[in-house]
Amino acid sequence: MEKEMNKLYREIAETVNEMIPEEWEKFYFYAQISETGGGTYFFYNTPENRQCFNYSVKIPFNYAIDKEEFKKNKRKLFELSDELRNVFKDNQQELWYSFTMTLESSGKFKMHYDYTNWFDTEYGFSDQMIIWKNKYLGEVPNDGEYKALIDKYKHMECILN
Repeated sequence: MEKEMNKLYREIAETVNEMIPEEWEKFYFYAQISETGGGTYFFYNTPENRQCFNYSVKIPFNYAIDKEEFKKNKRKLFELSDELRNVFKDNQQELWYSFTMTLESSGKFKMHYDYTNWFDTEYGFSDQMIIWKNKYLGEVPNDGEYKALIDKYKHMECILN
């Protein structure tokens, strides 16, 4: 199981690396997978601007890249993430609903699996992204409504843990 997981981690990291059109310092890759679908995205920063994270969805609009190749790699990331979930399933492990992979250019690597079934919560996609960006990128929303969302989530997380 570990061998299969490490192979998939490497393939995901290599694919993200191929998709980033400039030198990067660190990236955070997120995948949310269920029996009915899901999605993936990533954020990365550069050595010149470590505080600012670039969203993968904007790459085709901000850089002169092959958009078809980018779409193909985006699909590949979903398929690899789905394969990773199947490794858990095939080995009778508890199934996660999402994971975040963090990789630094130095090679430092982290994986975090989340077992929260976001599809069964009151949090929509944009709420989930705000929560995720706060947790991983340290982004603090300026908007009062979004701050309240973060506070509510953190309060619930404390109660559940």
